[in-house]
Amino acid sequence: MSEFDDYDSHRGFDTTDHQTAYVYDPTNAANEPLAQPAKRRKVAKTIGSGGHTSEASRPFSFEPLLDGLEAPDCLDTRKCLFERSWSATEARIQSILNDANEDTLAEVTTFIGDSGDLRVLDRVPTGFVVTGPNITSQGLLFNQLSTHLRSQIDGPVVVLRSGDASNLKAVLKQIIRDATNQRPCEDDEGELSSQRDGRKLLNYDLEILHGYVEVHQSQVVVVAFQDSEAFDTSLVADLISLFSSWKDRIPVVLLFGIATSVELFHERLSQTASRSLEGRQFDVEQTNSLLERIFEKAVSGSEAPLRLGSKLVAELIERQEDHVQSVQSFVVALKYSYMCHFYGNPLSILNDVASNLSLQKFLQPQHFELIRMLPSFKKLAEGLVEAGELLQARDILRDDKALLSKVEECLDSRQADISRILRAMHLAAACSSEPVTKTELYMTTFQGDLGRSELVSSILDSLKRMAPEDLTEFIRGASEAVNGGAPSMDLEGWADDDVEFLGELSKIQTQVSLLLQASEKDGKPVRSSYAIHSKGVRTTVIAQRVQLSYEKSTLSEQDKEFTALVDQLSQILSDYFTIDSPQDIFLNEVWLFNSTTPYRDYFTPRPRAVIERALSAPYDYLNCECCEPLEGLSSTHPATAILYQMYLETGSLINIFDLWSAFFEMIGGGDEQKIQERDALVLFYRALADLKSLGMVKQSKKKADHLAKVAWKGL
Repeated sequence: MSEFDDYDSHRGFDTTDHQTAYVYDPTNAANEPLAQPAKRRKVAKTIGSGGHTSEASRPFSFEPLLDGLEAPDCLDTRKCLFERSWSATEARIQSILNDANEDTLAEVTTFIGDSGDLRVLDRVPTGFVVTGPNITSQGLLFNQLSTHLRSQIDGPVVVLRSGDASNLKAVLKQIIRDATNQRPCEDDEGELSSQRDGRKLLNYDLEILHGYVEVHQSQVVVVAFQDSEAFDTSLVADLISLFSSWKDRIPVVLLFGIATSVELFHERLSQTASRSLEGRQFDVEQTNSLLERIFEKAVSGSEAPLRLGSKLVAELIERQEDHVQSVQSFVVALKYSYMCHFYGNPLSILNDVASNLSLQKFLQPQHFELIRMLPSFKKLAEGLVEAGELLQARDILRDDKALLSKVEECLDSRQADISRILRAMHLAAACSSEPVTKTELYMTTFQGDLGRSELVSSILDSLKRMAPEDLTEFIRGASEAVNGGAPSMDLEGWADDDVEFLGELSKIQTQVSLLLQASEKDGKPVRSSYAIHSKGVRTTVIAQRVQLSYEKSTLSEQDKEFTALVDQLSQILSDYFTIDSPQDIFLNEVWLFNSTTPYRDYFTPRPRAVIERALSAPYDYLNCECCEPLEGLSSTHPATAILYQMYLETGSLINIFDLWSAFFEMIGGGDEQKIQERDALVLFYRALADLKSLGMVKQSKKKADHLAKVAWKGL
């Protein structure tokens, strides 16, 4: 072939048409050199005089509210209140977490210490730590366990997780590496990795761990399997057999975290591995009881700086139960509630009960305007109008000084109102004969339904059917609850504040005791009319026929007196449990946070609905004129949004060429050619890649040039 024939045969041939990939070079930037991206400057954190990081390094900063008119002093007060309130709450939670597994840590430490000389034992000492079904709590437990054991025993502690255990070699490498790095010394790694004859040991050879034990005279080596049931059964069996063969040289103790039961764990192991173990079971406090203890201290405790409303608590508990979240996730959600309250509520500055700030100088006119917009202020004004105090209602609506006086009065009585609510909660739980879930009791009380709740109804119903002996014991228990308070809620006894209530209980108890003594002398039992059937059945035989008739039971004077005492006690308790709803108290928005909107969006987001809305209506998210609301498709919309609209109009299979043709016709402008074909192709590929990454399309197996539709809008 001549040179001209060869040239003609390659005429019209473009090498880029047959490349699997090419570099996109836009025409408008052909002559512009590629600029090197600027390096990110590392900003060091500056520590202030108070030991806190500077504002520039904080990931969470407070912004001025009230349309930017909030004074800097108010902003600083909100910030300080958040930091102080959450630090105190976090300290209480951390003390509970530290004490939660204290008994288990002590038992495991004693078990390891009592194992004696592990090298002469026939089997490998093993501890089975039963954590319960909530496996998310195993992380906290084993972190505390490793920290505690490293300070109490003479030897390394290694914690293994199923995600790091791909095969036997990888597990052995991690055990040896973690164990030998806990007490490093000079040239230790080189000495341990080589034998005396100079041979180099492999990094998964247990001879390295044996040398480490001899060098440091370690008494025990603890290997803990955090989520043991997630490990491969054959891998666990191989490790047990391997440690059993090395038990005369390496004093190893195994710990297994078990979520089900020890019996099921043994069934999964081989008989050889099971016979190599000699274990002891350790039961850990369940997450539900631990969560309830944290709730009592941090949410319903008397020292809690912020109260959560019933709706928000219901969301927290529902998420905790449905998704089996850990205790740490509940603490994070609680902190987020604090952040939302102090970050977005300008009236949260009134939550500082310890300061002696002059509210007249501290509050701005915008604060008074905001107070008049609160739902609790509306209820206050309506209550004054209904009570006939029209002048006072007019003053708080028009005069800031009158409103300030009402605000100060409310803040002074706030702690007494909260204490009254918490005391009624504790007394209701103490009077109940059945165990009470504190979270449900809290939600019922902060809805204002305690007096009408099933708990109070059951208490009053059981009270009416009690014998005098049981009633005396009931009154004694209620009096002890008032005198002793609730240590779990940091609630001290309030006998001095409820002298009249205790006096009425004592008076009834004395009268019941006198009736009981009189009945013992007469030999006739005392019962209330509620415990005696009001009608009795009378049998009469007439002409060899049995006739039944009803007659009213007669009550003795003692029975009538005892019934009156029961009714009196029931009324006293009913009045005590009838409290106003916390949401009706003026300025409850200062110390009660009940908004579920930010919490639900943050912890239970709906990404699919948001993505579909963003692609269907990009003008809701883009602040530009080109994406104004239009019916149908528009060439000014983002390429992904255009392709998504076409995607919605297709069937289950999408022809890629037809999709590309429609896309290019839309953005290209038809005959006008607003954009070049290669630039449009880049936009098409990018938009198609976005849809594929979102899981909306995939390559069809039926036809090579088609895409399979995976998701439909709204499903």
